[in-house]
Amino acid sequence: MFSVAPDHPDWPTRSFEEFDDYRSSIPPAAHEVSVVCVTHRPSMITAVADNVARQCGIDVELVVVTNADGFDPAAVESATATLERCTVLSEPGATSLGACLNRGMAACSNRFVAKMDDDDYYTEHYLVDSLRAHSYAGAAVVGKHSYYADVAATGARYLRFPGNEFRYSGTLAGGTLVVDRDRTGDLTFEDRSLGEDRAFLRACHRRGLSTFAADRFGFVQHRGGDNTWHLPVDHFLVGAVEVALTAAEHAVDGPG
Repeated sequence: MFSVAPDHPDWPTRSFEEFDDYRSSIPPAAHEVSVVCVTHRPSMITAVADNVARQCGIDVELVVVTNADGFDPAAVESATATLERCTVLSEPGATSLGACLNRGMAACSNRFVAKMDDDDYYTEHYLVDSLRAHSYAGAAVVGKHSYYADVAATGARYLRFPGNEFRYSGTLAGGTLVVDRDRTGDLTFEDRSLGEDRAFLRACHRRGLSTFAADRFGFVQHRGGDNTWHLPVDHFLVGAVEVALTAAEHAVDGPG
């Protein structure tokens, strides 16, 4: 069994063979998942569709909520045309991110719903591995505490919060939340555009629901100059470790 990460900064040290053993021994909790993505940038629609299209081993429903003026319906339809199941909803720019997420989740048909960001990168095994973690942990929400990030200001990739894999955690990256609606029930996101993900996790904890940090693989956060969450780069990188893109232990999707 793929064991819990050790409490020291030398993590990651696990081999990809061990991660393959985990993948082969733990089936996903379901074979269908819904994805909700809220975007205010027309230029990112293709990236959103590509993130969903590359997923393997699982059936995916995409619900896109456009959250600004300037979206061309024909362009959105063209960008998502190859997806078998896609719903596009529109909200004015004044609508909060939390309210948009709630509308998107209400339109989803599956038990498990993944919140994806429009400018991050999700590898082909991201969703199926997230549902493996749900099977493994039995949590209300699965996400990533340790994860990779590309920082435009430095031109480098970093591992943030190393050593926080395969454990119950109150801190999960907002772009990696995968919610089990059978467990969260009527919980919704707060009507706000900053901190809505953390508030959702806190609401889970108040109800005694667990949240679980999965593996570090399958996801790369993009940190540029246009992120909603404005945090100075030196603050963003506190505790992070710069990694070599060619290092085998930092291949984002691992084996498989």
